[in-house]
Amino acid sequence: MLSPVSSITRAATRKINEPLNILTFPTHERYETLLCKTGHNFYSYRAEGIKDWNINNAKIPENYVLLDPSLHEQQIPPYIDFDLVLSQNKFGQFQTAFPIAKKFHLPLISLEHTLPVPDWSEEVLEQTRMMRGDINIFISEHSLGAWGWDSQNNTTVITHGVDTELFKPDDSKEKENHALSVVNDWINRDWCCGFTIWQNVAKGYPTHVLGDTPGLSKSADSIEDLVHAYQTSRVFLNTSTISPIPTALIEAMACGCAVVSTATCMIPEIINHGVNGFLGESEEELKEYLVELLNDEDLAFKMGKEARNTIELKLSEEQFINKWEHTFYEASKICFRG
Repeated sequence: MLSPVSSITRAATRKINEPLNILTFPTHERYETLLCKTGHNFYSYRAEGIKDWNINNAKIPENYVLLDPSLHEQQIPPYIDFDLVLSQNKFGQFQTAFPIAKKFHLPLISLEHTLPVPDWSEEVLEQTRMMRGDINIFISEHSLGAWGWDSQNNTTVITHGVDTELFKPDDSKEKENHALSVVNDWINRDWCCGFTIWQNVAKGYPTHVLGDTPGLSKSADSIEDLVHAYQTSRVFLNTSTISPIPTALIEAMACGCAVVSTATCMIPEIINHGVNGFLGESEEELKEYLVELLNDEDLAFKMGKEARNTIELKLSEEQFINKWEHTFYEASKICFRG
């Protein structure tokens, strides 16, 4: 039965290489699909205000269990001896994860996918900096700096990984001469995803949009359909303004799309302008690069190939899994939380 004593006993008696039992929350389906490749067991706490798993974005892995939100805190299985809690944002999850971890004397990993809201005051930022786990993870050095987080021994950066066996080019498929964009709720999230920028840049040019945005577009029917869209699009256009590194951007690169993107956040760390993609500092530049790639099939192919190489080199699934394996086991050694 789950209790502080069972958690401490579990930490003391767990066998080497035994899969860990991790309590987490539905957050980013394809990110968590990669986490599941560590081989550990994930139990996902569901509640009002916390997004749910969307099976159109990824199938639920066998070692990932969605708990019953109608049971509230009782949804945590009493027959599972948990090893740690993984919170994946400070906008709702941490407030739930922290008391659970404290109650059951479990170590807490606090992962942050997002950036702080631009108009937050320093007072609010300072309050969020007090939301600390036993181990704190950011997805880029840019993110760590944006939060104003002081680097300590319990803070580290783990960059994204991409399943390059799933997201890969298919030269047997003909490329459509259009610009693909993949964004959910794009209109309402104009402030961070650049819907207005996209309208101004792409107006008059062939486009294809995927994502759940009422009145504009629908999500891909399946992960296979999404991969097909990447594989058959000559150009991927990203107009995000506040996102450390959009998942769709790196998936498109892995599939060999030539990329045109805003030069914000972590993106310039991944895209080498003029080599594996184009970075635009203004709408005019983005439009110029978009037109160039739509008109030059050979250049688009060359940039798409370099984009794929970059993902394999810098954002491989292997490095992602290895770093998370290390982090999970380091956290599991923390056997008491007061």
